[in-house]
Amino acid sequence: MSGLTPPAEPDVVVMPAAEAYDFEYFRARVDAGLLSRSIAVRVFRMPLLAVPVGGIRRGGWFGVDSLALALAVRDVLAPLNGFPGVRVTWHCAPRSSYAVEWGDRPPATWLDEHERLAFYGLKRPAPGHHGGVRVSSPADFSCSSAASYDRGPR
Repeated sequence: MSGLTPPAEPDVVVMPAAEAYDFEYFRARVDAGLLSRSIAVRVFRMPLLAVPVGGIRRGGWFGVDSLALALAVRDVLAPLNGFPGVRVTWHCAPRSSYAVEWGDRPPATWLDEHERLAFYGLKRPAPGHHGGVRVSSPADFSCSSAASYDRGPR
């Protein structure tokens, strides 16, 4: 071997929920109890919120660009309460990427926006509150779970 070094482990850091880039988005849309149990997961320089399941929230997800990052995020979330059945799935549209999902598996298609919001335990923000950035969901992808990397038994 001539000077090849193994790739570095992905830089995934757990931070307080309020430090997440999309905290305001979720604060306006999820139950306060779930928000208080959420964590920010920083991949590279941008922390994003991971919201546990509970109450009416049946599933959650966290998007990443590489399998190494997906596996690292999965390993961070797997031991935490509120993130059951953590798995890595592949999505091919709107662009190819991985998602770390937990809780119930989302349906392949949604009847409407209300069904999608209800699955993720999201409510529409109060009038006049825009809640920050637009966050896509697995429902925005046209195919999912072509490959699944589950942690442990199903």
